[in-house]
Amino acid sequence: MAPASDSFNQTSNRVCVMDASGHVGTTLTERLLQRGYTVHAALQSHGESRLGELSCDKKKLKVFNLDPFDYQSILDALKGCSGLFYAFEPPQDQPNYDEYMAEVEVRAAHNVLEACARTETIDKVVFTSSATAVVWRNDRKSMTLELDERHWTDVNFCRNFKVLISN
Repeated sequence: MAPASDSFNQTSNRVCVMDASGHVGTTLTERLLQRGYTVHAALQSHGESRLGELSCDKKKLKVFNLDPFDYQSILDALKGCSGLFYAFEPPQDQPNYDEYMAEVEVRAAHNVLEACARTETIDKVVFTSSATAVVWRNDRKSMTLELDERHWTDVNFCRNFKVLISN
């Protein structure tokens, strides 16, 4: 993966959104298209595409089928992109976020990050997540509305209160 910079590569307005079939991914895709980006929208096979409902110009939209456990499908979607927005969404037939789903999410994220590291063009990776990645802490009352990598869930807090997390 290319070294991180303060902004996306200015020579490439091409980014990838994985999984673009969920609510967060669809919204990201629409906003990026509105800002003039070319978007590689990677859809998981279990996802129902909402991309047809987008109210913006879709000329710069390229759709890819994605299996987060198929390395080649990840590389295909990332090809030529300067950034990745990763928005994992569990299958609809998996209503509970249990230990199994936590493991699936971690393995999928690992595969995607490994693929990014092997590209020549990816400058930045942005992980979107549920609020559970940042809310389990002793100091929740002092948290701001803007949350980032400084606000990770406290693993010891989760262990003490037996909150399901993935390591």
